[in-house]
Amino acid sequence: MRRCRAQVGVKLVLIAGAAVAAATGGLAVVWYSRPAVSVTRVIEGPVVQAFYATGTVRPRLEYPISSNVAGVVEKVLVSQGQAVRKGQELALVVDPMLEYNANKTAADLRMRREFADPQRSPVIHQFDQQIVAGEQMLQTAQQEQQRFASLSQRNAGSANDLDQAREHTQKIWSDVESLKAQRLTKLAELTEDLEVAQAADRAAQENQRRQTLTSPVDGVVLDQPIAQGTHVEVNGHVMQIADVGTSSLIMRAAVDEENIAGVRNGQDVKMTLYSFAGRTFDGIVEQKYPKADPNRRTFDVDVRFALAEPKLQPGMTGELAFIEQTRARALIVPAQAVQAGAVWAVQDGKLVKTAAAIGIKSIERVEITEGLRVGDTIVISPIGALKEGQSVWITSEMDPKVAANLNKPKQMEGFNAFQD
Repeated sequence: MRRCRAQVGVKLVLIAGAAVAAATGGLAVVWYSRPAVSVTRVIEGPVVQAFYATGTVRPRLEYPISSNVAGVVEKVLVSQGQAVRKGQELALVVDPMLEYNANKTAADLRMRREFADPQRSPVIHQFDQQIVAGEQMLQTAQQEQQRFASLSQRNAGSANDLDQAREHTQKIWSDVESLKAQRLTKLAELTEDLEVAQAADRAAQENQRRQTLTSPVDGVVLDQPIAQGTHVEVNGHVMQIADVGTSSLIMRAAVDEENIAGVRNGQDVKMTLYSFAGRTFDGIVEQKYPKADPNRRTFDVDVRFALAEPKLQPGMTGELAFIEQTRARALIVPAQAVQAGAVWAVQDGKLVKTAAAIGIKSIERVEITEGLRVGDTIVISPIGALKEGQSVWITSEMDPKVAANLNKPKQMEGFNAFQD
């Protein structure tokens, strides 16, 4: 009797275990047949449509210091990183021929200046002596002519002697006047020669002066100057100077060719620099260069800082977001919520393809202009082969801001066009 009861007890346990197993197995089948999805919710907030580029802080203008002559670098008076003032001497490049020409033209100028000075010129002095002698002869001839004229009036002299005296006086007068004219002509020639010599001397002095290289601006030496004793050709690079004041620094961006059409002067730009973690700078497009880099296929764009930052230094690098469109308040979803051109929602445990209309798009967020409401549950995990109406299992619900940040480029982490 006890044995039968024991057997019945075992059967009951087995039947109960089988029932539990069946029930558990049935639940497991139902549970694992529903695909798992991650979701977030539609929120209201700012959205920015922008494209990104890399950039480097650099001076707005750089000044290459090149040799004006072919010669040897005799002196280098500055070093890399040194601050310089406008007009400060930087280096001396010497050409021996320029020294020779300068000395030659200086000597020629001294001679020409003396020859053109009426008080010191030996040529003019010779004319003056001839003129004085001629005037003395003229005075004697005039006296002789007066004597013959007096004799003729008293019928004591012949008319022929008087005529000869007059002709002699006229000839001497003509010779003196000719000497005076020649003196003026020669003095004009000597003055012209002086002017030519002065011009040649100025040119020689300028060429000599150009051997000394000076800074065109207040700035800093950017690179290592050429070594002393080096031979350089005309226009040979010696060093680079730039104004690196904070107001003169810009961000030069390398914009991909597919985005360059979206760049315009005055456009707002948001910038991050690796040297300033977690900080965003406002910028404005200042200049777009028309020619692309043939190797990288990028265009240079200069962006000025809206506010000067005293700690900025040339060479700092960072990222830029060129703002195309903005909405201060809009219905937004993370960018990965748009799949196959649509936004998918979960309603009553089932997958639903919404009629959401998309507005502004950015890497992180997408504006929804109609078809969804604040608080709607939307899928952000890949839809894959799932179909509309299919039952799904929500494994996690992610904060919308966190979900949007998953799409942000690594280099732009910490960047926020608007404060949410």
